[in-house]
Amino acid sequence: MSRQDEKFSDNGFEAWGGYMQAKISKLEEQFSSKASKENQVSNIFKGISIFVNGYTVPTADELKDLMAQHGGVYHTYQRHEDIVIASNLPDTKVKNMTLTNIVKPEWITESIASNRLLDYKDFLLYSNKHSQPKLKFQKSTRMSNDTKKKEELLTDSWVKPMNNLDIERSLPDSSYVIVDSTNSLIDIKNTDTSTKTAVDPNFISEFYSNSRLHHISQLGACFKQYINDLREESNYIFTAHINLRDRIKSYNCHSSFSMNFEYNKVIMHIDMDCFFVSVGLRKHPELKGKPVAVTHSKGGQSQTKRSGVNRSVEFELYRQKQAGKLTKAGLDVNNIEISTRIDNIGDEGNKFGSMSEIASCSYEARAKGICNGMFMGAALRLCPELQTIPYDFDGYKEVAYTLYNTIAQYTLDIEAVSCDEMYVHCTDLLTNLDVSPEDFATVLREEIREKTGCPCSTGFGGNRLQARLATKQAKPNGQFFLTANLIEDFMFDINLKDLPGVGRQTSQKLESLGHQTCGSLQSLTLASLQQHLGNKTGAQLFDQCRGRDRNPLTYHTVRKSVSAEVNYGIRFETNDQCYHFLNQLSIEVQSRMQQFKVKGKCITLKLMVRAEEAPVETAKFLGHGFCDVINKSVTLLEATNDSQIILQEVISLCKKLNIDPKEMRGIGIQVTKLEQLNDKLQKSKGAISKFLTNVTKDERKDKPNLCMKNEPVSPKRPLASPRRKSPSRSPNKRKGRPPKNSKLSTSKTLMDKFLQCPAIKNEFKSPIKNKSKDIEETKKNIENIETERIVKSGLLGFSWKEVRELLRAWFDSGQPPKQCDVDMIISYMENMICNRNIDKLYILLNFFRRRIQEINNEIWNEVLNYVLEQVQSAMLVVYNKRLYFED
Repeated sequence: MSRQDEKFSDNGFEAWGGYMQAKISKLEEQFSSKASKENQVSNIFKGISIFVNGYTVPTADELKDLMAQHGGVYHTYQRHEDIVIASNLPDTKVKNMTLTNIVKPEWITESIASNRLLDYKDFLLYSNKHSQPKLKFQKSTRMSNDTKKKEELLTDSWVKPMNNLDIERSLPDSSYVIVDSTNSLIDIKNTDTSTKTAVDPNFISEFYSNSRLHHISQLGACFKQYINDLREESNYIFTAHINLRDRIKSYNCHSSFSMNFEYNKVIMHIDMDCFFVSVGLRKHPELKGKPVAVTHSKGGQSQTKRSGVNRSVEFELYRQKQAGKLTKAGLDVNNIEISTRIDNIGDEGNKFGSMSEIASCSYEARAKGICNGMFMGAALRLCPELQTIPYDFDGYKEVAYTLYNTIAQYTLDIEAVSCDEMYVHCTDLLTNLDVSPEDFATVLREEIREKTGCPCSTGFGGNRLQARLATKQAKPNGQFFLTANLIEDFMFDINLKDLPGVGRQTSQKLESLGHQTCGSLQSLTLASLQQHLGNKTGAQLFDQCRGRDRNPLTYHTVRKSVSAEVNYGIRFETNDQCYHFLNQLSIEVQSRMQQFKVKGKCITLKLMVRAEEAPVETAKFLGHGFCDVINKSVTLLEATNDSQIILQEVISLCKKLNIDPKEMRGIGIQVTKLEQLNDKLQKSKGAISKFLTNVTKDERKDKPNLCMKNEPVSPKRPLASPRRKSPSRSPNKRKGRPPKNSKLSTSKTLMDKFLQCPAIKNEFKSPIKNKSKDIEETKKNIENIETERIVKSGLLGFSWKEVRELLRAWFDSGQPPKQCDVDMIISYMENMICNRNIDKLYILLNFFRRRIQEINNEIWNEVLNYVLEQVQSAMLVVYNKRLYFED
């Protein structure tokens, strides 16, 4: 055996020993070289070397620069003499490390601020003083001053609350028990801390920084807004088409046949494969090909049972709740196997007892029966060899932006779904490139793989449903084309559970009727489906099982609500603690509303309250357990995004509910009835909106019925409750024709003013000339309150003939339709339905259909389909029947 073999014998890195030594030396040389070039400020850390372990503030790179500037040494790989810098450490590291030299990063920053080397012992992450007294936990969650000072010692662990007697019986002097996010127990000597719950002032920031659901929802909303912004700012000239076409031709692609999709549309659905896992494996390539799960849990660790926990009782409550839902749906629970997520979860003392959720799992893990959202305990029963990797939120964001930017360089006909999923209307793109869908998909997927290091799958079809089902067929790392000739046979074998919108209750109800596949369901008539599932769900499934989807892609996403919710760690003793937390949550909501540039009128307080029959101690440590959900709302006179106003309202709602704070297990604040801020309104104006903005005040005063105070009906929400035959008429609504003395009463005047409007004329004819002047004029108009009110009232004050001429000018202008203009038209037509002007609506809609058919453009066709769908929905609400059109 060689010396090298002796030095690295049986350590698993025999072949890497020489390489690692060379790598460490090279990194140290690079640091020394950089330090010599830096403008050294002082020698505070001369003779001192550090090693950064884990995430810190400042970051490792920033600490590296600080050490170089102040005479210290930074080691990428730890050496024996190094001082370890860390803000927090997981239990596995704590158990295997000497705690005497683990120092907070504040030691470095405060030493620099003081211009002298401070004693590192004052900044130890873990104190090892043997003179500390025995811990005395209190039943109350109120913390003593000493406890508050020492609370920062463990910022990443959760401490199990125990009474004094429990501690004296179970632990030696100067010890305590830590329970981490996996419910694993660790004995740490000579340290003091307290349970970290929502009472802690830093709880919300830490909760959201580690919450996968928060990151997923925020990323999804972020990219929907990202596409909105790209579409508003784009000139729709895609220079990358040339490179893409050349790359396709040089890629040796060879499509052997022509693909014909339904309705002559080509819709692509693109989805990253096992997104969280794929991103995580970039840092853990050794786990490729193995069953892997992304979760906070490390898995397989034994746990100690907590006092007061009764999992069997809590789990039975979940099963009873599920059975109640099935019974309410008209199903016989005696003939149905009720399955829930808590099945196969062991007790706390069992290695299969972990209730940490799996966010994503590899295809190797799925082959063992594991699925996303499963609890870790149940997953380990199915696959004991399951490997776990941590979250990489920065990596997810990086890959998601790369994905969206790759697609956006070729087209902006994108409907964002989430951070790793989108729909793309490819009809015009493929026509312009003169390439086949097969060649396009092959090159595009390869480009994404090269840029991100992660695989993706694509599906193509004639509508969004077909494209999504095609992607499911293509996975993993493939592509599938659901052409018109394949749809009938393809849909026949599709499981009903795979259809979007078909949840567990619906699928179980259909299964009780004897239907599990789309082919089987096709035997039922529309009337029969609606009888069993309701009108809306029945009609939707009738179309879906045949591969039909009437919903067009939505390129512009309008945010309907902003919320912040916490359902973990909510443990209060007093109302004051609850109100203090509501203040923090209100600030979080305000921050999100400012991010999306919105205000809202309706504020809802959401509470999860421990159910009367549920155990006080929850099965999941600091989880919400089995709860009753209570929501209470208030509507303001004016929209707001001010945290203090939000706080005032939610505290008032909380007091009205009069719930014992000790029973609260989850709290959320939601704001709806949103309004975009002025700068966003300015940015998203379409042609019709700009016309209304630039009509002068004097002209509007001469036509008072154009300035009605009632808001246009939102096309995104139901027009009226189905239980009411028709919505009530606004007292300010004027009936009949507009007054004869109106200056805008003639079609010619209206159309002339539309075409002569500075913003419209500039945009339609010369987008460069007098641009700065028009911008200033637009700013003045936006700042004018009266003008803003006119724009909000939309087209509701115009007669249907005037609107028709306005639409005619809009069509003739050659400008592409924008969502804000389409919404305004829908609101006008819905208002006609409210006022039972069906004959005029019929004439206006026929004109609308005829002109769009003459344009014969894919985008305008989608606008027509969307407008007709919204109008028919309103008709069903008011008249319980659709408007009939002759083809």
